[in-house]
Amino acid sequence: MFESSDDINNESFISESCHIEGHITGANMISIAGLIDGDITTQSIKILDTAVINGNLRAATIEIDGQVKGNIEANNIILSSNAVVRGNISFFENLKTEQGADVDGYIKKTKVAVNKNTNSDENQQKSKYLKPTLVKILGKEAV
Repeated sequence: MFESSDDINNESFISESCHIEGHITGANMISIAGLIDGDITTQSIKILDTAVINGNLRAATIEIDGQVKGNIEANNIILSSNAVVRGNISFFENLKTEQGADVDGYIKKTKVAVNKNTNSDENQQKSKYLKPTLVKILGKEAV
């Protein structure tokens, strides 16, 4: 009746009817068919042909079949024939570009791989301020 956690597909899907404003951080695969206004950081990103991303992408693997207006950083990047990229591309291992892909920006092979742990130091510093803390004033605890 119930599936074990090992059997659950660890892929998230954002449909073409969705419009998200804000940054997205994930741990596994994210497939996007909608409109995203913000940066995306996760393990693997798949931009479908109906998707429009206005923000930076950072992942170990990125496949693009839609439109991206922002910088892309990944170990492996695949640009399909429908891909439209307006921004710089940095890759560590492989960049595959199909005939018809449209790129307006610089392409650079980097010497530093994107970590499997995709949380940046900046995100970790921001999150430490979001946790509630107990405040003591003159030896008295605040309630």
